This record gives sequence, C-alpha cells and structure tokens, in this order.
Amino acid sequence: MGLNSLIKRLNPRAGSASLKGVVIEPPVLVAPVRFPYGPFRFAAHLLKGLPYEIQVSTDLKNWIPIFDDTSPGEVEYTDSSAAKFSFRFYRMSVNGTLSENVVGYASVTLPPGYSMIANPLEAKDSSVAELFKAMPDGTTLSKFDPQASRLNENTLAQGKWTNPWEKLAPGEGAIIFNPTSDYKTLNFAGNVRLGSFSVPIPVGFSIRSSPVPLPGRLQADLHFPIAEGDVIHLFDRDRQKYVLHPVDAPGWASNPPVVGVGESFWVAKQSAKNWIGNVTVTEVPTPASQPG
Repeated sequence: MGLNSLIKRLNPRAGSASLKGVVIEPPVLVAPVRFPYGPFRFAAHLLKGLPYEIQVSTDLKNWIPIFDDTSPGEVEYTDSSAAKFSFRFYRMSVNGTLSENVVGYASVTLPPGYSMIANPLEAKDSSVAELFKAMPDGTTLSKFDPQASRLNENTLAQGKWTNPWEKLAPGEGAIIFNPTSDYKTLNFAGNVRLGSFSVPIPVGFSIRSSPVPLPGRLQADLHFPIAEGDVIHLFDRDRQKYVLHPVDAPGWASNPPVVGVGESFWVAKQSAKNWIGNVTVTEVPTPASQPG
C-alpha cells in the first residue's frame, strides 16, 4: 500500500479536494531542519491562492493551528517558538486537505561520557556523518551486532568517521560517547513514520528504540513485547550507569521502564519477537487555546 493510500485510509479527509473546480492534492512537506538551540523550518509547494493552515502537536493526537495564510506558491514556514520544546510535529491543511506526511524534530542533550541514542525520525540522510555532524573529534558511536555478539565502534577523528556511511534508522539504537566536559545537543529532523511497523527483537541481547517519536512506558504506552525472564537495560546518563528492569509475569507491576524520545535501550530477550505497532494521527485539530 502506497503512502497516499495509507493516509487516505487513516484519514478520510486526506486526499484530493477541490476549490472552485481546482483539484487539491495532499501537500508534501519537505526540507525539515532544526537549527541549533532555535527554530524549526520546512517547506511545501502549493498552488497560488490556496488557503492553508499549519498545525502542530507534541503527541500526534492533539493538533493546534498556529499559522494560516494564502499560498504564494512556494511556502516556507519557520517556527520561532521551537526552542521551547524538545520535540514537536507539524502538518499542513490546504482547504481541508491534510498533508501527505508529518514532519518534526527532536532534540537530545548528551552529558559528558556515554549515552544511549536513537534516531526517532525518518531523514533523507540517516548516515552517521549527517546525523552526528555537530559532534567533536573523539566521539564514538557503537552499534551492536546480535549475530556476532559484539559492538562495532565508529570513531570521529580529524573530522572524519571511520565509517561515515553507517546508518542509524528509527527502531535501531547505539551507544554514543561525548569526549568533552560539556553537554552537547543533537537535533534530529525528518518525517514521522506513519502506518504499521514491525521491529524484530532477536533472542539474546540487542539495542532497540521506539519507531514512534514519543516518550512513554515501554510496555503500557509503546507496546513493546515482553515476556517473563526478559530484561530491559536503561542507561542513566547523569549517573553513567545501567538500570535493570527484569520482567516478572505478567509484566512490570511497579517501576516500569520509561523511554524518552531519541533514547535507545538494551534488550535481553528469552525468545524472538516482533515489535508491532501502527502510527496514526487524528484528523480534527483542537482549539488553539489549548496547550500543545
């Protein structure tokens, strides 16, 4: 099923509409970028003279209109209030037709030392060289190979990565090392993965992250498949130590693991499972007076 068909199925209003005989196709949001410590920008190409509205959300459920105008043709929107949020999502409505995609950003702060990192959004370029271009020499990124049962280290030295083309996709995870004594901010920008997803969780150890760019309790909110005997290892960035969450039947009765946006975690699995889910967005925006 193509993305257009998927969006139409999830959202009946998404699809071609007309305005005085003009067929309106769902707009496509492109070129999303989050500037360091500041605004978020994206663009879209629309027919001239069409009314459009920008809507924002922090949970993919409650959408708030924040801007409206008449299209000059090429639309470029900059959200100057993005610095107030660590993650935020955007869509466009053109005369009632919702955009084909949802874009957004997520900012992750790395303390000195180690952190477990994830790329929460689908980017045009998800290579290590692009995603971590703001990091200094001495940075390392280690991905775990479950088949070989080892970490493969990628090092940044003299402005070049050992393997600059290595990818970090949503659902995957890695260990990153910040070699400085300062906190570093990583900004991810791209598309929210819409529709169904399936992330394989192998037997034994692996590093995984949520394909959904939202924080929450791993099982109750993010629907991670758990079974008795499984163990989740979260890494406390500030204390530089792991916190273990063993699973007892039927699940975590108390102190469930909570995962943040852009955070990955270790899984010790007793049997292989697939992490299955479906990302949908609500159709009708909420009143602008409510919080985003």
